[in-house]
Amino acid sequence: MRASRHPLSAGKRAATIAAAMALTAAMSAGSPSVLAQQAPPEGPPAAWRVECSGDGKTLDCRAVQQVFHRETRQLVVSVVVRPAADGKTGAMVITLPLGLNLTEPVVVKVDNGAPERQSIQTCTNVGCFVAMTLTDKFIAAMRAGNDLKITVQDANKKPIDMSLPLLGFGIAFDKAK
Repeated sequence: MRASRHPLSAGKRAATIAAAMALTAAMSAGSPSVLAQQAPPEGPPAAWRVECSGDGKTLDCRAVQQVFHRETRQLVVSVVVRPAADGKTGAMVITLPLGLNLTEPVVVKVDNGAPERQSIQTCTNVGCFVAMTLTDKFIAAMRAGNDLKITVQDANKKPIDMSLPLLGFGIAFDKAK
């Protein structure tokens, strides 16, 4: 992973890295002792970007942010936001690694806003998927906010908090329309 030039504070970067490490360690080993043995990856998570695919007639674009473990390249979290036809609302799909507690909801919120509780819909060999419809208010909060906060629970019901920077989300969302 190349170094990103996001102006994150050291505290935010450390918190995001620590959460990523905790989730990766929990998914790969399921043992709390592994957390103390692994060194955290360096650098902030990847920036929001736009990905498009098409059939030559129409173009389907989405705003994307992914976080990978630096050493293992294991996907820790992927967030994909597709704008709806009205351009104000959208749909979000969160991809998480295998090994999560499937009975507890995933909590998603912007900064310290109201939490949205969503169930994990399904898991495949790629990971576990959470899909949610985004209201215009939630999109506006993502545009104005600093961090998208996602909380999951590992197989031992230990909460794992992740914080993804929202810097660049508004631009990526607008380009994806």
